[in-house]
Amino acid sequence: MSLLTICQSACQTAPISVPSFIIGNSDQTAVLLLGLASDACESLARRPQNGWVSMIREYDFSTAAVLPQSGTIANVGGFGIISGLTGISAITTGIWQASGTGVPLNAIVTAVTSTTVTINQAATQTGAGTFQFGQSDYPLPADFTSVVDGTLWDRSRYWEMRGPLSPQQWQLYKSSPVGRASIQRRYRFRTIRNAAGNSPSLYISIDPVPYDNGGQLVMEYQSNAWCESLTGTPQSSWMLDTDVCLLDEYIIKLAVKWRLLRRMGLSYSEELSEFEQLADQAMAADGGMPTLNIAQSRVNPLITSWSVPDSGYGH
Repeated sequence: MSLLTICQSACQTAPISVPSFIIGNSDQTAVLLLGLASDACESLARRPQNGWVSMIREYDFSTAAVLPQSGTIANVGGFGIISGLTGISAITTGIWQASGTGVPLNAIVTAVTSTTVTINQAATQTGAGTFQFGQSDYPLPADFTSVVDGTLWDRSRYWEMRGPLSPQQWQLYKSSPVGRASIQRRYRFRTIRNAAGNSPSLYISIDPVPYDNGGQLVMEYQSNAWCESLTGTPQSSWMLDTDVCLLDEYIIKLAVKWRLLRRMGLSYSEELSEFEQLADQAMAADGGMPTLNIAQSRVNPLITSWSVPDSGYGH
């Protein structure tokens, strides 16, 4: 069912004229139905605590870094400036960090030219040295709502990443010797405004900062897109009459119908009761449930998925 057929179906048993189209229709009935259909989908999309399976997506992204190279660092106006660099066009201010000779911990890149990089802290020593740069913060998909816990992995190393960290845990690793003693990656979600003054955006921050270019990271997340176009483009609002809902369309029709009856001052208790019952059933069945064996196991495996190490096989 599309937006148009959902709205038309909801009108068929109500004392109201059935519109021939919705999007772009200035008729009060069509405008009302569009608002009710949007409210119905928004409300149902937010209903399960962990989200609907049909709205969960996978996000694959790669680490970005500039390999170590020689340069010179100096202090100008209280900030470190690294000069004599090449191949730094990919570096973005605010979300990249520097490391190397005289560079303090957690030094964020604040300015970039064709041959120089400015960091937000003064250098601890000046002169010639070796420097490298890595992207510490990565933008999230535009439809990101929340992460699915336990799905963020470093596929290049076959490690599950630790997180999401709290602000206290993040500072423990970033600001104390504890963080320097680990190579397993951790993550935190943060809102960052870059040096260009753009609007704050939500990023996933990685620690330790990845200085390997092309490392494969993956996570699953809950999308805010509850409908899509005929071509499969995810959307968080109705754009055309032909758009289809990613949620159970019969439940959506009931949600539109009881809202419509309530708006008209008519009885809607039966439609609301059916909607609530079917919505609860759909949430209970969404994604299925694992089969749990409460009987005593007759097998005593020596190696299982819980005892196999992440790495170092045979060592």
